[in-house]
Amino acid sequence: MRIRSTVLLSALAYALGIAAPIAQVDAQTGLPDAVLPISENLCAEMKAHHVLNKGAPLGCNRLSLVQFGYIGFDKRTHGDGKLVVMDALAEHVMQIFSTLRERGFPIARAQLMNKYEGNDEASMAENNTSALNVRQIAGGGSISLHAYGGAIDINPVQNPYIKRLGARLAVSPRAGRGYVDRKNRKEGMAEPVVELFAEHGFSVWGGCWRNPTDYQHFQISRRLAQELARLSAKDAKARFEQHVRHSRDCRRAAGAVKGSSRAHCNAACL
Repeated sequence: MRIRSTVLLSALAYALGIAAPIAQVDAQTGLPDAVLPISENLCAEMKAHHVLNKGAPLGCNRLSLVQFGYIGFDKRTHGDGKLVVMDALAEHVMQIFSTLRERGFPIARAQLMNKYEGNDEASMAENNTSALNVRQIAGGGSISLHAYGGAIDINPVQNPYIKRLGARLAVSPRAGRGYVDRKNRKEGMAEPVVELFAEHGFSVWGGCWRNPTDYQHFQISRRLAQELARLSAKDAKARFEQHVRHSRDCRRAAGAVKGSSRAHCNAACL
């Protein structure tokens, strides 16, 4: 068992509805994990680099920066992981990536979308794990759950986006073609961690969608994201914790019933 020293500075801030730093250090690896408010500089950078765009459903005051260490495909530890997510989800995102590190699940890289000027194709091509990006869903139409900081794309090469066009497959990124066949399980593929994301409230997995299929994509529901965006920071956090408890109770109840399935994919009770 890994033992962490955890510093929680959020009691007063939570009572006041203000974001506060939360940090923990993995005692075995020494890698730091933290949830931080968005600084004025980072907020300005996200706007300048086409990540926080016009029509964003949340301002910087309702977003958090999650910093974490991870194990790379090179088997080495890296301490430069960064994601921006909705504030109510941030502690659970930190715990997801802390657990991935404990399990030795490899992450290729996790850099903010600022580096890619908000260009999702460029981020995927570099196998970058990402979160906040104010844009439409692939193919246009509705605003993406990434715009809420309510979705995470993990290892896009190992978990490509696939669109079926008749007998032809369009695969993004191109390097993901070697991972279209999901029967031959390889390192970094999403299937082994679907339950982990669901345990922390990300109960929608794009790997279950028929067409397109988006193996890299984990999100909360659109309805929940919209509800959280309307609430105060304090109330949104409480509401998301309620959602996580319900999600966990539901999955445990389904698993306890013989013949029942927790169904990795969008189970009705989630």
